[in-house]
Amino acid sequence: MKRQLISLMIILPLLSVFSTLEVYAQGGTPKLTGTEPAPPAPTTKPKAGARDTRSPSPSHTPVIHTLAFGEVRNGRLDPKTSDKNADGSSYEEMILHAKSEDWLTFRVEGDNPLLGLQILDKNNAEVPIAKDPSGDFKINTPTGGLPADGEYRVRVTGLLIGRTPSPFTINVNRLGLTTTVYVDRYQNIYSNYRKEDPVSVVETVAKLEALGRDNPSRSTAFELLGIIHLEVRKDIENAEAAMERALKANGSAVFQISFDSQWRRMAKLRSGDFGFEESRSGWLKIGPGQLTITDLSGKTLGTLNGQQIKELSKNLVGAHALVTINANNARKPYVFATKTLAQPETDLVMRLIQNHVMGKAN
Repeated sequence: MKRQLISLMIILPLLSVFSTLEVYAQGGTPKLTGTEPAPPAPTTKPKAGARDTRSPSPSHTPVIHTLAFGEVRNGRLDPKTSDKNADGSSYEEMILHAKSEDWLTFRVEGDNPLLGLQILDKNNAEVPIAKDPSGDFKINTPTGGLPADGEYRVRVTGLLIGRTPSPFTINVNRLGLTTTVYVDRYQNIYSNYRKEDPVSVVETVAKLEALGRDNPSRSTAFELLGIIHLEVRKDIENAEAAMERALKANGSAVFQISFDSQWRRMAKLRSGDFGFEESRSGWLKIGPGQLTITDLSGKTLGTLNGQQIKELSKNLVGAHALVTINANNARKPYVFATKTLAQPETDLVMRLIQNHVMGKAN
């Protein structure tokens, strides 16, 4: 009996060892029942030739850039990634938000000589454009502007040869208001202006300043501002500021002047006052590099550039300040007075002629 117990004590541990060795031999690992994790779900892959309907990763989602006025945008036409037009040309598309009143130009530059431009509205209708001699694209509609306010798709197009991408830059410039919008606004302001009415003067100045802010590249609003500040408000400082802005926009500083029909100097009249014997009124227009004298109807009486002016001087006759211009090949000097006959206005005329016509600062 004792011998049988000893045999069992030896055999039972051995059976346990053999059982464990059998599990390892079958490639398993000894685990407790109920602790094994569920097998992973099989990955579904599209069959060969089938369309993959899975959503693309964010890195492959196309990005459409938005154009901003005055900012250069870089891009490229790529034979692998760029979209294609029906004619086989490639294009890259961008978004532009603009108004129908905007006066816009588009400059597209790159090594590819076949680069072009397309503009499409929300209905996929193409907006007419034209390329001017400077190389800029401009909107070629009757108003010179877009058909309506809103979002437009701008495409840089081009024919690609081979597999090499074609880089480009595009710049959208807003020059101001279209000619139609600008002229309509200016005419409305001018037709409602009454210089005898102080309220009208204030309203007109505010509207002209707003028009100038909306379109600083056109001079007409600044020219009228200069006249109002000078003649109505007697404000030399603001008049000069408006005139400088008009000149910067390639316009003119405008003064109403008086002169003798024969360009004779001012003399003492029978009345005892100083004046011109045969007084006439007209306009002096000082522009970049040139001045023009006209009568009130606009008929030109004289035009001089900086090189033609031999001498510019200011003369006092009594309490009146006169401007005298001696010109090359002119039989008589041009002698005239500003409307107020006052020295501050005459000094302003002298400064503007020296700075913008003769190119000489005080």
